[in-house]
Amino acid sequence: PGSAMLETSMSRMSLSTFGDLDDSGLVAPEPMGTDDDDEALRRHALEQDLDERGIFASFDPTIGRASADYGDKEGPFNVAAIPPSEIKQFLLSPAPKGPGMIECRIIRERTGLNKFFPKYTLETDAGTFLMCAKKQTKNKTSNYAVSMSQVDGEGKEGESCLGKLRSNFSGLEFSAYGSGLNPKKIDQSMSQSHAIQLARQEFVAVQYSSSLWGHKPRGPRKMSCVIPRVQPSGERLACRTLNPEAEGLLPMVKSGNGANAIDVYCNKPPKWNEQLGAFVLNFNKRVTQASVKNFQLTTMEDPDTVYLQFGRVDKDVFNMDFRFPFSPFQAFAVCLSSFDYKLCCE
Repeated sequence: PGSAMLETSMSRMSLSTFGDLDDSGLVAPEPMGTDDDDEALRRHALEQDLDERGIFASFDPTIGRASADYGDKEGPFNVAAIPPSEIKQFLLSPAPKGPGMIECRIIRERTGLNKFFPKYTLETDAGTFLMCAKKQTKNKTSNYAVSMSQVDGEGKEGESCLGKLRSNFSGLEFSAYGSGLNPKKIDQSMSQSHAIQLARQEFVAVQYSSSLWGHKPRGPRKMSCVIPRVQPSGERLACRTLNPEAEGLLPMVKSGNGANAIDVYCNKPPKWNEQLGAFVLNFNKRVTQASVKNFQLTTMEDPDTVYLQFGRVDKDVFNMDFRFPFSPFQAFAVCLSSFDYKLCCE
């Protein structure tokens, strides 16, 4: 069952092949002086080939230009220097390795019409807009449309659409998808290979631990998240499936299948401070106010390295810092899940 699942969700690549994936020829070479049209066609063909093989090309800001345009490789990453034509690729791709943490903030708007269905805007610390999310109405479970447009109503479809984040009924499990089709809405008579290419990608899934009914949990929330693995060459495996209930990211974690295809992160447990009478984490001054929403994500293998951190700095302002292998979209989706009410976790 594990290998059959991966043949569909990872574009027909069996579990046994992930560890021995031959990535030769998969990374786009430097432009060889062809004209712009030929180069665009070449890159499009390469991206299509990668996609069909279940691999998502990483964002390389240095291709075709001096890396100094984006800041020092070891210093802050200058998101504002990314051309508009490349910003969507940046938002959906694993963050560049060199800069380390990319520092951003999320601004929550919940006044007026946004009181019950808040709007969340992600921007860099320098004020460069990246994306926004709006909680949708008329849904049985929490549903957020994520868009590159700041105009309400443009997040569900079109070129500005990045995807959506959706929870289960209890608000304990969340999945973030790209802009493809819901597998349930794909024509069943279509060939499986074609249907897989139309199905939306699952970029990240988040799970919160529940408490017993009627008992208020003591201490911070416990959470974990899973993302498709990024290969050493920098490409991310694409998680697509026609049966997400059995073959999605969370089912892969629960079943123990797909260990070579996913990476799991968990929140760093804070320590109790007797003097303050509270649980505390060291956010290196990036978080200044206590909140149940604050968290840091690490791995079991490397508990000292923080890959994503999120926390309150003002009533409706929260800092979000992330690093490779998270993409901006994945990091934003995880933080959105922290805002949402959790039936058995509050």
